[in-house]
Amino acid sequence: MKQIYILTTLFLICITNLYAQTTDVVTGLNFPMGLALNGNDLYIAEYGGNKISKIDITATTPVATDVVTVINGPYELALNGSDLYFTQYNINKISKIDITATTPVATDIIIGLNSPYGLLFNGNDLYFTETNGAKISKLDISDATPMATTIYNGVINPLSLALNGNDLYFIDVNGNKISRIDLTATPLMVTEVITGLNNPLGLLFNGNDLYIAEYGGNKISKIDITNATPTATDVVTGLNGPSGLLLNGNDLYISEASANKISKLDFSTLSIEENIVTNKKQLSPNPSSNYIQISNLIKTKNYTIYNVVGTEIINGTISESEKIDIRFLSNGLYFLKFDNVNTFKFIKN
Repeated sequence: MKQIYILTTLFLICITNLYAQTTDVVTGLNFPMGLALNGNDLYIAEYGGNKISKIDITATTPVATDVVTVINGPYELALNGSDLYFTQYNINKISKIDITATTPVATDIIIGLNSPYGLLFNGNDLYFTETNGAKISKLDISDATPMATTIYNGVINPLSLALNGNDLYFIDVNGNKISRIDLTATPLMVTEVITGLNNPLGLLFNGNDLYIAEYGGNKISKIDITNATPTATDVVTGLNGPSGLLLNGNDLYISEASANKISKLDFSTLSIEENIVTNKKQLSPNPSSNYIQISNLIKTKNYTIYNVVGTEIINGTISESEKIDIRFLSNGLYFLKFDNVNTFKFIKN
């Protein structure tokens, strides 16, 4: 039993290093928050530096260059064509710049808000939160003089927004929860999605998975919104004040505000850590000295066996009636992974 405990601990350490590790993209920023991507240019709202900067994500060693500096308290960014919209939290307005301009100059879109934070486009409608105004509003950017229309009020300290179909998800940081509004419903109804988070700041959809930057928990978690009662699972921990999120292919970019940097996580490396199987398929016997078998396989599957440090040991195919010979393996903990990302732990003794 002592040997199994040591091996399990070793696996957890190794799997964290191999499958849930972020890499630094750029450091030396000043409290980075919102992110936006245009081609290879990643735009960064540096709240502490009162500026928007950018990096070329294809560069070997990206270096941040200033885009616009005469602003105050930028939190979140939203691109619409060549126009980059941003909230100026400290001076209660939303502004924009033309990123194609040689020297971009901020133009005010709407003023007189109450601590604007989150931004999100849905067609010509720009949705935004007013944190100290306790409401979510929108404006039509195609109007000559855009006017704010309140969508929902009464939410305490709303922050980031995310859209999935007709459902507008938003963070209620005071309640450490996420709720949603069906924008097609009359009247609009608010539904709690998940509670018990730790100072959530950022939201991002990837299919049915809603990723959450938990600033107070120093981690990124996620929920499956198709579940009747979603439960948050950790994606990556050990961060330092995560706030903004942006997905580009398999790369999840994370602004770590408290660490003054942007890091990234390769989604393609999460398969083993995130998908340990707990469904009706079962591996038996476990532990085993000679053979293992998987029940409830519908068709032939490709598999790979890894050791605790992530090294591939053997691969092959298996059907429900077949067994996998493990007699040649040294005693210890192993992982049987299928090509549909299902993974089982087993012990060779």
